[in-house]
Amino acid sequence: MKNVLIDQNCKWLASEDSKYLLKDYAEIFVVGEHLKQREYDENLATFCMNNSCELLTADNRAYVHFFSDERIKNIQISEFVYEHKADRPIYLVKIIE
Repeated sequence: MKNVLIDQNCKWLASEDSKYLLKDYAEIFVVGEHLKQREYDENLATFCMNNSCELLTADNRAYVHFFSDERIKNIQISEFVYEHKADRPIYLVKIIE
């Protein structure tokens, strides 16, 4: 079972009301709690790689940071859920190799 890292821009996913969406994940990490937000851009991919995490984010360019880790050669991006209140998708970024 994989873990998940929730970006600061969709932190609501970690709330009790939304936890059912994360039922397939063993451990839930949140930017700002488990990963310092100031170091986020530089360490996002490394954190996900080291902790067997997938990323949930509303940032449609977050995948760029995954390629800063030379161990990562391939990622998959898909829409995880649509956040109707903010009128935007939440993306799921998975490390493939």
